[in-house]
Amino acid sequence: MTADCGTGADAAVFVVVAGRAPIHLGGDEGPIACLAEGLADAIQPPFRAVGVRQDGAAWAVGAVSIEVAELPADTEGDELMLTVTEEGETALEIDGRPSALPIPALEDVAGGRYDAYFLRATRLDERLWEIGLDPL
Repeated sequence: MTADCGTGADAAVFVVVAGRAPIHLGGDEGPIACLAEGLADAIQPPFRAVGVRQDGAAWAVGAVSIEVAELPADTEGDELMLTVTEEGETALEIDGRPSALPIPALEDVAGGRYDAYFLRATRLDERLWEIGLDPL
């Protein structure tokens, strides 16, 4: 999709969650509101989007649906990786380092969808996390 969003930047990366202002993740923040508005009829939130200025004020923007979850504000780190085996064994990494800290809210995100799984959570803001969940 394309949008006319000005010439002040060359790229923008952001996440849109219903009922919230777009969350700036990278590039220039200036065109994000315009780019998000351009996607309003194309994809339902939550989604991650990347906009790249093409020529003059014209931007190309693409988006993919994502899953998001709220975790407690005191959750450590910016990236969590949780592995749960069929035997019920768990292994948690916080920012790439093994951790023995339990994060029950993280296991709740999986919601019993799989007996064994790998869950990756990336912090978007204080409480909001982008979630990736894959069965093992």
